Amino acid sequence: MTLKPLLLIPSLSLVLLLSACAGPMPKQDPGQAWIGLKEEGSSDLMAERVDGKNINDGRYFEVTPGAHRLDVTLFEGATGDENQVDCQGKVNYKQFKAGERYELIESSLGPEISATLVDSHGKEVAHTADFNCMPG
Repeated sequence: MTLKPLLLIPSLSLVLLLSACAGPMPKQDPGQAWIGLKEEGSSDLMAERVDGKNINDGRYFEVTPGAHRLDVTLFEGATGDENQVDCQGKVNYKQFKAGERYELIESSLGPEISATLVDSHGKEVAHTADFNCMPG
């Protein structure tokens, strides 16, 4: 008996998992504010929670107008090995507007990691404190 077919199972599982993440982005609801995520280099920035509640798709946030707290996780050096660092960050903003597109942009300067929330005009509207990071 050959083991080659058994080796395909983990590989196919990984391909299916990654293809689910790469699916098309849903259309923006005009009654909601849309928040996209942008990271640097080999990092992965993932949406985690809105106002403490888990979200379904880690690629973006969509929130009702008004005040919200966004929680994100940054996988710094996202290679899955022992050098990866997992970081948690939060941003609070009180004036999300329906139909507006925002972008949460991660930046690193040495060991300090933060993110800036900008509106569709590129104006900074909120900023995170430094992320809390732990080895992954």
